[in-house]
Amino acid sequence: MKILSSAQIRELNQKTIAIQNISSWDLMERASLKATEYILSYVESSHISFNIFCGKGNNGGDGLAIARLLSGKKFNVKVFLLKAESYSIDNLQNQKLLKDLGIKISFFTIHDKIDIDNKSVIIDAIFGTGFNKKLDDDWQNIFLQIQKSKPYKIISIDLPSGFLSDFAMQENFPCIKADLVLTFEIPKLALLFPSSQNYLKDFTILTIDLDKDIREAYSSNYFYADQLMIKNILKPISKFSHKGNFGHTLIIGGSYGKIGAPILSAKAALKTGSGLVSVYVPKCGYNIVQSTLIEVMCITDKAENDITEIPDLSLYNSVAIGMGIGQNTETENAILYCFKNIPNKNFVIDADALNILSKQKNPFAIIPKESILTPHPKELERLIGKWNNDFEKIEKVKEIAKQYQINIIIKGAYTASVLSTGECYFNSTGNWGMATAGSGDTLSGILASLLGQGYSSHEACILGVYLHGLAGDLAIKNIHPHSLIASDISNYLSESYMFLGK
Repeated sequence: MKILSSAQIRELNQKTIAIQNISSWDLMERASLKATEYILSYVESSHISFNIFCGKGNNGGDGLAIARLLSGKKFNVKVFLLKAESYSIDNLQNQKLLKDLGIKISFFTIHDKIDIDNKSVIIDAIFGTGFNKKLDDDWQNIFLQIQKSKPYKIISIDLPSGFLSDFAMQENFPCIKADLVLTFEIPKLALLFPSSQNYLKDFTILTIDLDKDIREAYSSNYFYADQLMIKNILKPISKFSHKGNFGHTLIIGGSYGKIGAPILSAKAALKTGSGLVSVYVPKCGYNIVQSTLIEVMCITDKAENDITEIPDLSLYNSVAIGMGIGQNTETENAILYCFKNIPNKNFVIDADALNILSKQKNPFAIIPKESILTPHPKELERLIGKWNNDFEKIEKVKEIAKQYQINIIIKGAYTASVLSTGECYFNSTGNWGMATAGSGDTLSGILASLLGQGYSSHEACILGVYLHGLAGDLAIKNIHPHSLIASDISNYLSESYMFLGK
């Protein structure tokens, strides 16, 4: 799905109201009902109390409506409303309904001391997506009181109050720190950046039936890769297919003590569906590869402990290179020679191959077009230099990807695939248990396998990252995230395909 700016979302709301012939009140009721239902499934307690903080706009109106709905279900509800000179029309209507039901509204200012119930569920509905500037530092008075009440949970509606959906957040910005954000219809861009972890633990998307045709008509370079998108990318398979139809993938990697890395990549390539997989390693890796993965073919370098040359790549449909390969001089020369002289190959470039490239004056000019790079944050920094915030990082990567016609996967909680078009696809699968040694090697094998099967570099990025994360999500249904290892991810790729119905 497309990720829209806060201004586009406001306009989408208004156009939905017009085309569906409903009122803004109807849309607010729709959103509030969905939020209330989710809140009650999330807190899992019939004895909990709710302290609900509301602002003067429609986000506050959502909070007031949620208070009314929770009260109607016999929950103990306390409502705190920001004192203001004026309120939105729907906010005022919700205020009246609460008063008619005898539900007390306590007005507050940012300087007040507030009587918050300890260990209650805090519903934060003060500011939403319409907020676009740093809050006054005095707001910390309210936010700190909320945090110090030792709440059972803090749930923010649409965004944590003080959070900027379209701008770079800094660590010193006054902002609610939420356990969960219930965001409507479309994930807000800043929620997907690593810096968001300072302000929320997780978010979920609640569908409120905004008009899909209008939404898709908006222009955006940002997308959220969900299950529907992935199903549309997956290719149908003929019953007459044979192994030649599924490509021959080559994994180049390994050095003395690091033969496990290319093995993890090769296993992932097999499990993703490559018809043939070959592994090119130093001589010291031959017995390890042959005894560990009996389904792969093994070729060795002339050197015992390192890779010093690159084999003939004409036999292969795709190549993953760099996993565990090391950075000695002969290895470096071989890799650079490969990239400079074999421009028309489907490359996945990872690990030390990236570090070798980062030493060059202009590494991106060397990289064959449409290659896929898979850096972790430190490798990315070596390639593009430092950045001041996550927005700047993405913009730098987009500019490089477009200029040099390459694809760069920025690994993280919502891994971002920045394509050679300048488009950026954030991934919706994966979990913290996947932050483990070899997980990146596994991803490289998945990507190379998909390239070998005939997927374009763009399709391989979006699909491969999704499959990788989905396998991890399915794995932790049976394996605790602390105990998840990279080979478990490959073992659950089969379940990922079954989950997607392929």
